[in-house]
Amino acid sequence: MPMEPAEARESRARRPDKGDGSRHGRKRRSGRPLPLVTRVVFGTLGSLFLVLGIAGLFLPFLQGILFLVLAAAVLSLASERVDGWLFRLISERWPRLWKRVERIRTRVRWKFRR
Repeated sequence: MPMEPAEARESRARRPDKGDGSRHGRKRRSGRPLPLVTRVVFGTLGSLFLVLGIAGLFLPFLQGILFLVLAAAVLSLASERVDGWLFRLISERWPRLWKRVERIRTRVRWKFRR
């Protein structure tokens, strides 16, 4: 049986497997996902904000950055992929901002689950 290189064993030892389904050191959301209709509405609204944000980058009367931020926030509610992308982008640079975003998202999810 071939031996594993020492570097591979050490790197695996440095990355402990938590076994709790965490990704990037973050636990998965507990509870059930949003209903399909709500996710479709959020996805459509987020796509609209994305188009407005891109248009706003070129048109002087639209606030492009504002619509792009709104699009990212709304799409992160509809898609786990966008949520993971936002987590990687924001949490490492601005952890306090990410905590605020998570609080707001928790409130929104709670209201739309009722």
